[in-house]
Parts: sequence; structure tokens; C-alpha cells
Amino acid sequence: MESTNAVCGVGESALPELWQRRARLSHDEMASIYTIVRHALTTYHPLELLALAEDKEELISQFIYLKVFRLEARHPQTATFPLHSAPSSGHAVRAYFRRYLIDYLRSASHQRNISLDDDDVMLEIEQQATVYADPVGSVLMQYGLDEATVRESAAEFIAGLDEPDRLLLGGSLGWLSNARGGLSQVASRYRIASYHYRARKLGVTLRKGAVPADFARTAIGQWIEHKLGIDVAPDNRTAILLVLGILSAQSFGPD
Repeated sequence: MESTNAVCGVGESALPELWQRRARLSHDEMASIYTIVRHALTTYHPLELLALAEDKEELISQFIYLKVFRLEARHPQTATFPLHSAPSSGHAVRAYFRRYLIDYLRSASHQRNISLDDDDVMLEIEQQATVYADPVGSVLMQYGLDEATVRESAAEFIAGLDEPDRLLLGGSLGWLSNARGGLSQVASRYRIASYHYRARKLGVTLRKGAVPADFARTAIGQWIEHKLGIDVAPDNRTAILLVLGILSAQSFGPD
């Protein structure tokens, strides 16, 4: 992969400066940041991918289009972004990408984009948006839930975790998820032993090639299935994504 970056004439160290100017880059600079971002995400498999209809490649392309190049922004040639907010490494790019996936459910307007190629799901969401003022609530209602109930259950779930697992949850979905260095730095900072094993058992990371049944066996998957009554299955991806977003919102740092 180093040779790919060399062709573009830039390495990962140039990422913060390119990111700061990402809406007004030259053609070569766009190629460089594209290569860096794609390289960072190639082997990354966050659990949210299991709940989304689009494949990973499509989601990465959307992320690059909307969040990296900001091609939807007005007057992109004049846009400059704060350097302090720029990712400084591949780990940080992964955190940004995961936040992008989580944002699908944290904004009701994004529900229309969850499965653009799935006509049945799109029709259902369109009908919910037409009939109900609260499309998020209408999805949860199908499982006998409402947002307040899910928030309360999420708070109880988090309270039942030990401190290392709460920190890993915060580092992947919640209050620490934008920290530089990803989970490895969170684990190092808070001296969390065997964090890879813990993260997989909790359900905030999954092995490459994992299927819904693998996620269902994790602590988060068990909470979704047994406490909320939502089967971890592709047909329930919209509800699962909504629930994960609520869980992330309930993950707070120490007072």
C-alpha cells in the first residue's frame, strides 16, 4: 500500500493539511486524500455495517463524497476547515467514518437513505414518514418500544458494564469516539488489558466476515435481542441502527 501512496506523491502525514483544504483541492491532491482514506478503511469493518442495506464500498464512496470532499457544500472553492478538527491518522479516519454511519440513525431525515436499493424498505419508510410525525418513533413502535423506553434500557445496560467495557463503548460509539488513535489509544490511556477480546465480546468490533449471528452473541447483541425484543437479523436493520444510535447517545463521560 505504501507504493500506492507514493504514486500520489503524499503520505498519511499530509492528511491533516489536505483535510483542512479538502473542499478546494487540486486534482492530484484529491487523488492523494482519496487514496489515504480508502487505504484507512479497506480493512475496517465496524458493526454498523451489519445493520445497513448498502455494501461497504458504497458507504465508503458516500462518505468520501459527502464528508471528505464536501462536494454538496455551497461555494466549495472558498471552504477551509479548522486544522484542529482534521484527522491525523488512519485510526482517526475510521472514527470519522463510524460517526458517519451512526449519523444515519441519529437524524430522522437520514432514514430515507438507509436502503436506497431496497424498494420494500423504502416504501415502508416513505409510508411511515407520511403517516407519522415521528418516523423514528414509528419504527420502534413496531417492536412495542418507544424512544424513552430504549433510552432507559440503554442507560441500564451501560450501568451494568464494568469500567473497561464502558470506556470501550465510549471509545467506539460514545463520548470518546472522536478521540485520536481509536480504541487502541483509549485502551492504552486507561490501561485496558486484552481490549481486542473485550471489544469483540462487548460487540463494538467484529471479526472480518462476521455475520448477524456473530453480533447477536455479543453483549450488545444480547441486549438488543433479549431486553428490547429485536431479533438481530437483516430485516430489522433499521431498528437496530436506531437502537445503536440511542445507545451511543447514552454513553457519557465522567462528570
